[in-house]
Amino acid sequence: MASVNNSYREFTLKNGLLVALQETSTQTVSGRLRVWHGSLNEHSGEEGLAHFLEHALMAGGSKRFSPEIADQVRGAFGSFNALTGLDKTFFPVDMLAEDAQLFLAYISDMVFNPEFDASKIEGERQRILRETADEKSSSEFKDNQELKEAFFGKNSPHAYFGLGSEAVVGSASVESLRNFHGQGYHPNNMDLILVGALPKNIDELVEQNFGSFKPGNRTKVEFPRNPPLQGAAILHTFAPELVNHDDPEQSSARLSILLVAPAQTDEDSYAVNMLVSILGGNAVSTLFTNVSQKKGLAYKLGAQYGNDNNTGTIHISGSIPSVRADEAIDAIFEEMVKLQAELVSQEILERLKRNARYSMAKVSETNAGRAYSIELMMDTGLALECLFERMEAVTPEKIMDAAVKYFPQSRADGKYVLMLRDPLKR
Repeated sequence: MASVNNSYREFTLKNGLLVALQETSTQTVSGRLRVWHGSLNEHSGEEGLAHFLEHALMAGGSKRFSPEIADQVRGAFGSFNALTGLDKTFFPVDMLAEDAQLFLAYISDMVFNPEFDASKIEGERQRILRETADEKSSSEFKDNQELKEAFFGKNSPHAYFGLGSEAVVGSASVESLRNFHGQGYHPNNMDLILVGALPKNIDELVEQNFGSFKPGNRTKVEFPRNPPLQGAAILHTFAPELVNHDDPEQSSARLSILLVAPAQTDEDSYAVNMLVSILGGNAVSTLFTNVSQKKGLAYKLGAQYGNDNNTGTIHISGSIPSVRADEAIDAIFEEMVKLQAELVSQEILERLKRNARYSMAKVSETNAGRAYSIELMMDTGLALECLFERMEAVTPEKIMDAAVKYFPQSRADGKYVLMLRDPLKR
């Protein structure tokens, strides 16, 4: 496959800003500024300030760009957004190449010289309170939090609720937002990635717009690995909103099963990725073929492998008939046990590798995909080409080994967290 990572260059400004640039033969630029200051950097009494600050930066204007002008600038780009994560605040952009200079001027002024317009911030406060209310009003909110806490641990950073406290957001002042901003919005706590038809003087433009700001505290969070499970944890909750009122006996329950898996940098993560695809990744998976089609125990049932933030999670989820829940759960565990005892065919493995080649080729054909691959290299040291080579090296034997290591030997003796949201729970 074509090289993605080898052609980008990386350098650090004197104030500590890490910059990664890659030129492509396109008419557009994809970029992102990552500030390593997110929800997990909040102290007691600051719950929700990271997300509130993101909104305030977007809406409140800056030294050079009033709120109204800032709206016009963002509207000129193909897309521009801001997202608050557990460990970072993320500002992605896609734009015409001719707008790269404007983007650098705008984003640097927004993150380093915010004005925090009081009326705009008040409007954002109300929007955030509604967003939090919408999230907590979901019938699944409490159960999902309980599921995460059972899997990761109650005080785990992986289970932290990023939207925070309504009381904190409701009473937060401009001064408290400024204080939280000052704790982590420093150039040496950020990285800037730009991929596309970059201006010839791109290095000079980066220096002009970012080089004058002083370094400060580094607040980047290092995530712990998710802890091993000691046994099976069963969470059976009553979910009356799922009742089929026309025929209650036909009501569907929502099932989630969480298993511990390797993190992205672990050698066997590639075999697990394919293993989970075989189990429940598509319309020819064993869960779909055997549990859904042959036994009629589910319509939507699948499995995903997650490995963000130094975690490893296999998540099996779907809807199953409430009155046949035990039968459906047994059938799911039977499929996992089969994969521990039977080698997958070379035909299935080659199809998965072909899909992986497609996905990686697609990444390499877009500026946004290349920017993602640079992020991957910066965060994990893994080049996309390395992932490709390790994926190609997976064998049926390695997949079976992964099934033995990470799948339960049985429903009775396994280590997992299972939640059943049941409309007919007695």
